[in-house]
Amino acid sequence: MADEARSARDGPAPAARGKVVSSLLRRQLVWLVAALLSGSGALLFNYADDYGAGLVGQAHAISPWLPFAMVSLGMVFLCQVRDRFFPGTEGTGIPQAIAALKIGECPARVRVLSPRVAFGKILLLLCALCLGPTIGREGPSVHVGACFMYLARRRAVFPQHHIERGLILAGGAAGIAAAFNAPIAGIIFAFEEIGRSFEKENASMIVRTAIVACLVSIAALGDYLSYGAIDVTLPTVEKWLVVPVIGVAGGLLGGVFSRALLEVTPRYARIYAGSPALAALALGLGLGALGMLSNGMSYGSGFLEAKQVFMEGGTLPWWFLPTHAAASFLTLVSGIPGGLFDPSLTSGAALGDLAAPYISVLTRQETVLLFMVSFFCGVVQSPITAATILVEMTAARFFTLPLITASIVAYEVSRLVCPTALYEALADTFLARMRGDLPRP
Repeated sequence: MADEARSARDGPAPAARGKVVSSLLRRQLVWLVAALLSGSGALLFNYADDYGAGLVGQAHAISPWLPFAMVSLGMVFLCQVRDRFFPGTEGTGIPQAIAALKIGECPARVRVLSPRVAFGKILLLLCALCLGPTIGREGPSVHVGACFMYLARRRAVFPQHHIERGLILAGGAAGIAAAFNAPIAGIIFAFEEIGRSFEKENASMIVRTAIVACLVSIAALGDYLSYGAIDVTLPTVEKWLVVPVIGVAGGLLGGVFSRALLEVTPRYARIYAGSPALAALALGLGLGALGMLSNGMSYGSGFLEAKQVFMEGGTLPWWFLPTHAAASFLTLVSGIPGGLFDPSLTSGAALGDLAAPYISVLTRQETVLLFMVSFFCGVVQSPITAATILVEMTAARFFTLPLITASIVAYEVSRLVCPTALYEALADTFLARMRGDLPRP
């Protein structure tokens, strides 16, 4: 009895306390490695994006028919490799992270976030970035980050709330944060879009993972701004009156884009199920034709074109917007791994470039920035993320209120056109394909 009383008074035995400390240290070490890998994946995609853009540009300089052949045959290659060796890697990756949260802890989730899927997503995106489809890199960064973080549970004991949601949300936040050096936007996106709720018990995991992932990019690239620093303000009432107008226009066009994508994708999937190679080739030929019409400008994410308009005062030909948006649409319909953040921001920049001569009360840079946030939010329907990511990409701190205002207006208008948010609808479609209710793309 005396020994029992002494044990209750002194707490756990030294051996038990040591085991608890060892488990905590192991958990933190495993988490740190997973967070570093998540940031490294996004950094790798950043390098590949730059290399791929240069490669396609060099091919176009040799002959316009060379990138035409690359993208046409490349789409067949990417789709065949995806289907045969890496099922589950289709799409941007963000709907897959959302779907993994929805299905809970089960064998299906393990398949969605498996090492094979992570490797396949990395391999296919690296190939795609060098072949010319109009894709971004942030969606796969989210999926790969979610895979790395979720796999960490195999190497250490994590609390149940981390296993259920925290690790996946943290990986998603890391993907966005490291892709654009935008930690706050990554954290907000995890709550606003992937999890669709604020989760206090997982907040610490999400925040520190985003920070570590960003530090990986900063260590390699420096503490950079994706577009560059700008200095814009809206001091007058006259200027403020234009903000909601731009929000309506950008939100409407972005909503139409998303609605069309959700309408066409299942129809294409049924065609693809019957003739996979021919369907992929048809999209590839369409991308090649758009590349020819645009003199090669529709290939790739469009980041450089957006930066040229936004930061360097350049202008784009009027046909850039329709060819770039159409190329982005065809690429997304195909279901190859690739994101839509950069292409959507570029389409918004092209819209602003076209509208700027007719909006005299705003500077050209202000007009372009407002159209970027409005169109982007109209597509993804994540208003807080849309405004925050552009603030972090441009250091436009004093433009925060106009950006949020335009983004919220665009969100409300987009919902009228496309009631179900794009990523949410794509996640439901992905789950239906997993159940066998729908054909795969």
